[in-house]
Amino acid sequence: MKLATTPAPTSSMTPATTRASRVPSPTEGAAPITVPRTATPSDHVESDPIRALESFALGWFPAEETEPAEESTAAEPGDLPPSLAAFHRLARLRPALLRFPDPVLKQPERASGPLGDRLVFAVWHSGSMDWSIPWPPEGTSEADPRVWHTEDPYLANPETTLEEEPLSRFLLQFTLYGAMNAAPYQARTYCMPTQRLDPLWSMLRPVPLSPFLPAYEAEKFFVAPGLLAAVSSDENEAVVTFAALHRGTLTPLLEHGFRWIASWGAPSISTEGYSEDPPF
Repeated sequence: MKLATTPAPTSSMTPATTRASRVPSPTEGAAPITVPRTATPSDHVESDPIRALESFALGWFPAEETEPAEESTAAEPGDLPPSLAAFHRLARLRPALLRFPDPVLKQPERASGPLGDRLVFAVWHSGSMDWSIPWPPEGTSEADPRVWHTEDPYLANPETTLEEEPLSRFLLQFTLYGAMNAAPYQARTYCMPTQRLDPLWSMLRPVPLSPFLPAYEAEKFFVAPGLLAAVSSDENEAVVTFAALHRGTLTPLLEHGFRWIASWGAPSISTEGYSEDPPF
């Protein structure tokens, strides 16, 4: 197995370029995560990422009737690192967390390989990628373990890299990405000059996390009341994806004059192909 610091791009996703100088850094203007207008903002991501995750999930996803927890075949929540155990407790209150197209697994799975034994807690593209932590944990230093990202985990020599964020912050990062993909109202811009984003910085606040999937889109997350945004950019060009729970939240974006690739959740616009018309 090859252990690298940056994963190699594959043909299924767009390779990243050098990240932007115009886009605010993760700590520039960093503030508590802003969730829907009816929810309470969380503590700073840097000080308590699990509380930030809880605040976001409880505000963004609706409460549901829950079923009794299933018996685990891998590790009980009490045996898991604190952040992963907290995520699973939270998922019992907000089951939508486990219904993303690429979810955190309801039951983490033990696996082994050249790097040793690990606990797989999330999968991607029907198993073409996964995320795991060393298992069993080793000592108190593993209270917030580093996360391994493995591509093609079923190959004899898969590519494995270390994520920038430790488990607690990675779970928040992964949840923001999943929430955007599952949101009922979404819109994505065409590639445009990075300087076109400048008017957005008075509205959007950066989430102080490293870019997600740095070898591909390398998206940085931003928030505003009722709105999530992900920016993939370099010093010259940028693409922005927006997600919201309510269609009207996206309407103010029309004043920026962006060209829109496509939208989801707007009945008048097809979710297939491309549209230059306003998507909402």
